[in-house]
Amino acid sequence: MSRDDILQTVKQNVAEFKPLPKYLKDTEQQSAEKLKEIFIKYLKQVGAQFIELKSNEDIAPFIAEHFPGAFDFGKNDIWEEYSEYCPKEKLNQLETVMLEGQLGVAENGAIWLNDSDFPNRLIPFIAQQVIIKLDSDKIVSNMIEAYRKINLENAGFGVFISGPSKTADIEQSLVYGAHGPKELKVILYSREKTNSKNVR
Repeated sequence: MSRDDILQTVKQNVAEFKPLPKYLKDTEQQSAEKLKEIFIKYLKQVGAQFIELKSNEDIAPFIAEHFPGAFDFGKNDIWEEYSEYCPKEKLNQLETVMLEGQLGVAENGAIWLNDSDFPNRLIPFIAQQVIIKLDSDKIVSNMIEAYRKINLENAGFGVFISGPSKTADIEQSLVYGAHGPKELKVILYSREKTNSKNVR
């Protein structure tokens, strides 16, 4: 077959264009409590742990009691110490870090953060243990809703984090912490919930 025949055959076999499916805006709306339930379900499936607290004010004493060595990047002095210019050798010494999540996705247990939540892009990936606090009222149903809420105008970098680092490439055996954090803990809080603390 000549070159021209091949090109002609290719032109004749162009796949039919089909428009992408439209997102149905009138799908059933789920309650905040139901979204949280689904979110927690998938957090467990991806290997994360969650802690439920009443409010943001309960987080600091809880961290002081259970994770006294955690580096809280909500504090200005920690932010400045581990800036974007911080050497990798210093970042590599981070054991436990605490970050603020912007929104959670119920359908996969993922949490969105961008570089307004941490000063150096390596921080969520180089620490041994990552703690993310998230307002349980900021959980959306799926990735479509998540992308509609994300604003990248003032951010140069963003990431969805779903569980700790893991791989099953080696002998098809699931291993956590193979190329990143060994543990992910998610602190869910809401000012409208009860005073009980549940660690699961």
